[in-house]
Amino acid sequence: MLFLFSYFQGLLLGLSLIIAIGAQNLFVFNQGLIGKHVLFVCLFCSISDALLILIGYSGVYLIVENNNFLQNLIIFIGFFWLISYGILKIKDGLLLTKKNSFNIHFSEISNRNLSNTLLVIAGITWFNPHVYLDTVFLIGSIANSQQPNKQIPFLIGTVTSSFLFFFFLGYIGYKIGPMINTPSLWKKINITLGIIMILIAFNLIYVYYLMFEEVRLIKPHTSNPNSRELSHTPLTLLSRR
Repeated sequence: MLFLFSYFQGLLLGLSLIIAIGAQNLFVFNQGLIGKHVLFVCLFCSISDALLILIGYSGVYLIVENNNFLQNLIIFIGFFWLISYGILKIKDGLLLTKKNSFNIHFSEISNRNLSNTLLVIAGITWFNPHVYLDTVFLIGSIANSQQPNKQIPFLIGTVTSSFLFFFFLGYIGYKIGPMINTPSLWKKINITLGIIMILIAFNLIYVYYLMFEEVRLIKPHTSNPNSRELSHTPLTLLSRR
């Protein structure tokens, strides 16, 4: 009974975090609509989540949490990748105004090989700092705060939520894809995906503005031995979504 209670706690927490519309979820759904490499994309996202959750549970998140250089590196790489791919998706969407351009675009993405597809989803997954917040930092810290006999079922529940959600999303897209495969739909998907990725990227810039503004306000008081330390790091500020 205790196992099931902790398991469902983890399952519900995982679903509540993953269900929000984001670049990763849209890509998985998008891949389902295309009907190519759906199994591998769903597996990649699910296994990535599981690995990040285990990294958080192992306490590795404490290293990143206390290392501003690593946090800055993650954020800057994420920013430039998200901006570049976001602009590319918006450009693709705007070009899908004619049936001929749609046929060319659909043919290109349908013929994308498995390695290229996994490379794209790897970028969306691993270069998005919000993924680290949800899995490594939030779930990892909550799992460690559980009683020892509750930690493993809690972790199994969170990992289960990732597998359930990604496979549901991918194969729902796969089922309905043939019925709604139109230029207007793909235009909306591409533009929406691009906008979401650019918004995430600029949220990182906003995070840096908040961080440096706090440094500016604190700096005049650093000569005071009783002055407070910087209360936030880039990744803790990112949690204010």
